[in-house]
Amino acid sequence: MNRNAPTSTPLRPQLLRVALVALFAWLGVGVSACASGDRVASEGISDTARRAYYEGMQELVDGNYIAATQLFQNVARSPRYVRYAALARLRIGDALYLQDRYQEATEIYRSFTSQYKSDPNLPYARFQVAACYYNRVPSEWFASPPAHEMDQTLTFQAEAELKGFLDTFPTSRFAPDARKMLAEVRQMLFDSELFAADFYAAKGRYRAVAWRLDRAIDNYPELGLEESLVWRMADAYAKSGDQAQAAKAYGLYLKSFPEGEHKHEAKERMEKIRNGVDDHGRT
Repeated sequence: MNRNAPTSTPLRPQLLRVALVALFAWLGVGVSACASGDRVASEGISDTARRAYYEGMQELVDGNYIAATQLFQNVARSPRYVRYAALARLRIGDALYLQDRYQEATEIYRSFTSQYKSDPNLPYARFQVAACYYNRVPSEWFASPPAHEMDQTLTFQAEAELKGFLDTFPTSRFAPDARKMLAEVRQMLFDSELFAADFYAAKGRYRAVAWRLDRAIDNYPELGLEESLVWRMADAYAKSGDQAQAAKAYGLYLKSFPEGEHKHEAKERMEKIRNGVDDHGRT
């Protein structure tokens, strides 16, 4: 997610490929560029706007982002080039994205989605907004703490953007990558909750432990609905003195894991709570 980090994240190469594929395979326009790096043969292109757009594309593919951006800006601003204006704006976002200038790229992609609501490239622009947030979330490398220990504001934003994209474009060709990215983001948020629970447990703050585990299980059921975590949450509520929530948690444990390791103990504790007796035999 952070290209400045010595290690790469699993989906970063995929995101780059997605961006590059989009540069060559948008609807209605194509670029023929050879693997050897030959420049686009524009002599046969009579349309001035199309030629300028192709030249910008070649600069972009060659990594000449400043030159590419200038060409795309000329295309986007000229009233004579209205046919290619939308594509040029999108490519400006791509140039920023490929330079890891994700915050600036987000603004361009958002502007595109607002201005070109019926454009066939709308799913791509929406995906790239989510990808920008995804690439800005905390990453792990040797000189930083684990990602789940860092501020998760951008991670929450990435989750929201990815969910929004998948809700709107569930069958898009970008959806499989979006689902993988969303799974990774949710894992990071889940790990952050567990890290906080461990932090509070070390300080004996059991109510905070229970709240964090409760939130992890409720918000990330595909990750948190595990026997050990549900039992730990119930035990933390009991230790905090919140018997009502403890009973609720024991009930969740028995419902989710009827043959679980602690089933007998959970039933005994629920019975004590119903009888108004805590774990120490006090009424």
